[in-house]
Amino acid sequence: MAFGELDSSSGVPLYRQIKDILRTEVTERTADPRKPMTEAQLLQRFKVSRAPIRQALKELADEGYVYRKQGKGTFPVTGARVHRPADVRAGALYQYLSESGLHPASKVSGVERVEPPAPIRQRLGIEAHERLLHFTRLISVEGEPLVEASVYVRAPEDFDPAPADLESQGSAFVLLEREFGITLERSEHEAWATAATAEHAATFDVREGSPLLVIETVFFTTGGLPAGWRSAVHRAEEFKYRFVTHH
Repeated sequence: MAFGELDSSSGVPLYRQIKDILRTEVTERTADPRKPMTEAQLLQRFKVSRAPIRQALKELADEGYVYRKQGKGTFPVTGARVHRPADVRAGALYQYLSESGLHPASKVSGVERVEPPAPIRQRLGIEAHERLLHFTRLISVEGEPLVEASVYVRAPEDFDPAPADLESQGSAFVLLEREFGITLERSEHEAWATAATAEHAATFDVREGSPLLVIETVFFTTGGLPAGWRSAVHRAEEFKYRFVTHH
């Protein structure tokens, strides 16, 4: 079946097929950001009822691929291929990208037990000589590096995952929960912009000094104990992070 056509015999809900088609057009920048995606236009294009159209647009808006202008319609969001919705739990970006059909790749290196630097010890409230599991993870989408993360995890000494284990799961905390019953309750984030160093420029294939997005996270277990620290550097023009605040 040609791209852009619905397959009523596939078993995939129509709204999901429509959503996937529109998301691909947004991420590949074939959708004109100046033209709204109107219900009338999409009804004529896909020959379906209003319900799947509205559901597809709602989920695309919730995930940050489109936005609504009052009285004007729904427009594509430009400037990033990867949108991280607010409800994606910490440590689950790789899983989200996979479920979104973006075919991510995860490469883990430098898995070892180390004494973390003093600033990280202070953030986690640990003793000077406590050794944490440390590794670096590089997540790529369609062959392009998207995120490089340095991760420190407080874990039992007999937690000794191989790089392949961490790559296949996408998160060390998935393995910790499965093997030791250690679960995360919450996480705290700090985000800021930075300029690419020579090392970053080589990793992300950008010019030195290009803007990058840094998100630093402290993870807490159920009960509020610090479980780990992560500094994730993102290729800024390819990534958008959505926050929600409650009042």
